[in-house]
Amino acid sequence: MHDVERFSRWAPTYDRHFLQRFLFTPVQETVLRLAAEQVPQPTAILDVGCGTGRLLRSAQARFAGARLDGVDPAPGMVEQARGSSDGINFQLGSAEKLPHPDAAFDLVFSTMTFHHWADQQRGAAEIARVLRTGGRWILADFVATGVMAYVTRLFRVTQFPQRARLGAMLARAGLRVVAERRVRAQIQV
Repeated sequence: MHDVERFSRWAPTYDRHFLQRFLFTPVQETVLRLAAEQVPQPTAILDVGCGTGRLLRSAQARFAGARLDGVDPAPGMVEQARGSSDGINFQLGSAEKLPHPDAAFDLVFSTMTFHHWADQQRGAAEIARVLRTGGRWILADFVATGVMAYVTRLFRVTQFPQRARLGAMLARAGLRVVAERRVRAQIQV
């Protein structure tokens, strides 16, 4: 609950935070490129943990005609998204209980939110539920590799899953990895 309250308070200035340029912009650009490769003409897109709607606004320009929905548990983020976006539906909700019917989307985004989910396994199952047959979930988040995999194991940090654990979690939800991209944050001056 602490994260939700913090993000709700942060909403009015969130899009101006330095992490937008340093981390989120490169991640979102990669997500949109991968989305266009995987699902060139989506009819319905969902962004889970949509924040202020920034990614969906970019998707709106790239995927004209697609129905766009965003869900976020932070009321301030949803309010901010609604105030800065036309033609996009934003709702309060969590990854673990999506307010959408089965097989409603052919493309789902989750960018830099997975590590905040209270129950990642339940969230993955919900994504699988709302995806149409042949649909794609583009998950962009931190995955512990190398030394960080050891550190997360040592300290029992589970919100940043190791790649093998993530793969097993997805398999239990009936999902599988079909493509991977590594994104490096960049300092833009």
